[in-house]
Amino acid sequence: MLKRSILLFLFVTVAYTAFVKFQFFKALQNQNGAKAEQVKEPNAHKVYFFSFTKYTASGEKEIEIEGDSADLLAKTVDLMNVVAKAYAEETPVTITSDEGQYDKASNLVHLRNNVVATTEDGTRLLTEKLDIYPSDKTMQTDVQAAVKKENINIDGTGAEGDSQLKKVKFQKNVTVVIQDAGKAQGVNADSKGPTVITCDGPLEIDYDHNIAYFNDNVVATDPRGKLTADHMDVYYNKDSRKVNKIVATGNVVIHNPDGNKTYSDNVIYLAEEGRIILGGDTEALYFGGDGNNLKKEGLI
Repeated sequence: MLKRSILLFLFVTVAYTAFVKFQFFKALQNQNGAKAEQVKEPNAHKVYFFSFTKYTASGEKEIEIEGDSADLLAKTVDLMNVVAKAYAEETPVTITSDEGQYDKASNLVHLRNNVVATTEDGTRLLTEKLDIYPSDKTMQTDVQAAVKKENINIDGTGAEGDSQLKKVKFQKNVTVVIQDAGKAQGVNADSKGPTVITCDGPLEIDYDHNIAYFNDNVVATDPRGKLTADHMDVYYNKDSRKVNKIVATGNVVIHNPDGNKTYSDNVIYLAEEGRIILGGDTEALYFGGDGNNLKKEGLI
């Protein structure tokens, strides 16, 4: 009887131990399986469509912005494939970019990568980074930018303008190319080439009044010669879209194609007439046919 009891006890003990081990290994296997499922589960966030419109206190639209976002509830919404419309007067400027951010608290829009702003009249601003200030109706960038309108192309660093790009300012390293209007449209033109104006900056251009203000180390060239000065106001004809007058002041030098130079305090260049009006102290340096320099000084 005792022997049978001992054998029964041993059998129960072995069975219980086996059962406990089985349950342990089963639990361990389930745990490893859960971890494997976690590893397989993708970490990508779901992308939502974001759309927002802000109005002024008087009920007018101030800005519309659309794009794809992973977090719509964040204070600063990260966006992809952005389309924004900044309103000034009655018509908006439409801005697109690959990426951007909308700061809900400050109502600022920060765009980057392939940024293109286009107005209703076809003026375009192209850059890689742009900040939009809807309340002030302004846009600005501190990197390289270009503004293209009709036959006038501007390149420079650090640009800012109003929401309609009617007034634009470039901070430095500016190049302006003014093509003949016909040539810019693919039509044969009488002009032999464009007018190119460079300056260290800043440059301010007012499209409504057809005038541009160039500052610091200004150089204007066209097929008829070169004009350099500290400052130039360049006027262009709204209808023909050609430069019709340049007013240059400060260390003005006229470089003729034949090598002759004229120095003056200030100059008015009437481009359409091909006429130059000198002002202040002037000095002309002529190169004779025998290679001798002939200098003429005077007050005009």
